[in-house]
Amino acid sequence: MRLLLRISFLWLFLSQFFACQNKKPGTLPAGVQWQQPDYSRLFLLGTHGKDSFIAFKNPADTSQWLQVVCWGKDVEYEGCIGLKKRNRIACMTAVFSGMMEALGTETRICCTDNVQYHTGPKCRKWFTKGNIPEAVKGVSLDREKLLKSTPDLVITYFIDNKGKEDWNAIAQQGVPVLFLQNYLENHPLARAEWLKVIGWLTGKPAEAESYFNMVQEHYLTLVNEISASSNDEPSVFCNAPYSGNWDVPSGGSYMAALFRDAGANYFWKNEEGAGKISLDIEKVYQKAKDADYWINPGACRSIECITAMDRRLGGFTATRTGGIYNATKTLNKDGGNAWWDYAVVRPDLALRDLVNIFHPGLLAEEQEFVFFEAVK
Repeated sequence: MRLLLRISFLWLFLSQFFACQNKKPGTLPAGVQWQQPDYSRLFLLGTHGKDSFIAFKNPADTSQWLQVVCWGKDVEYEGCIGLKKRNRIACMTAVFSGMMEALGTETRICCTDNVQYHTGPKCRKWFTKGNIPEAVKGVSLDREKLLKSTPDLVITYFIDNKGKEDWNAIAQQGVPVLFLQNYLENHPLARAEWLKVIGWLTGKPAEAESYFNMVQEHYLTLVNEISASSNDEPSVFCNAPYSGNWDVPSGGSYMAALFRDAGANYFWKNEEGAGKISLDIEKVYQKAKDADYWINPGACRSIECITAMDRRLGGFTATRTGGIYNATKTLNKDGGNAWWDYAVVRPDLALRDLVNIFHPGLLAEEQEFVFFEAVK
């Protein structure tokens, strides 16, 4: 009898172990039904019974998993970050406050970073009405202020290991910190698809799916219209020098994909990687001096500002012909730019702007720019 009890106990233990546990760091819990996103390469959504999961890949090595989070009835999955509550969210980047606003969940935000960077009108209203604390000034995190806001979880991102360590110090205080690295996606629709992550976290999965489908349909309609209507492919480069370096997006970046989808020839389209390439002014000038368009020249909104940075910048053809456009049209009263939050949620509108720049008069729905303005 004792032997039978021991065998039964062992069988029950092993079945639970293999069905629910994740003993190896960097791997996924077994038994979970995972959903593959349409565009993103950096997250998965999953369910196991009544439990929900989100797995985040390591952008530096997409064969590894950065984090796995879960919540539901049985949240004790080894290797997973269990979320007990999801009502109070410290949203430490405007990108995701914009997504929360799109889903009508901005009132879940209990703490944020630099308020001036958030351009969503509903978020700004809530920050004032709810007296939401600002736990970041510049780049310095006020840990005490963040913890005093009593968040159920923190959503943020990191650029380097030091930034990650700063947030890990918060996690050591018992607050789950989720790293949403969507800025390293390689397509605008992949960045926007993180709306589904926010939808799952805030209990709005159907709303997130519907919103994303609307954005995707409009985006692809514009791409198809360009492909069918234009053989012209104007040349383009972007960004501006800063402290001696000129960082340009790699060919596998979301910005390179946006230029391609808008029917333009981006000069660094063949460079591998989803990040950036650091060059000096001379190298950019040699390659792009005769480009038709120059997009996003830093903070400059005038030719005078551009040439004041460096007189050599006046030698680009785009400078002389009026081919410079900057995503500085929609700013809030504090200088926050909608390009960094609203354009992530609505890449279809960013694409429409660029199509109307590169191919004026081509679109039937040609409208006023949402994000861009001519630099004169």
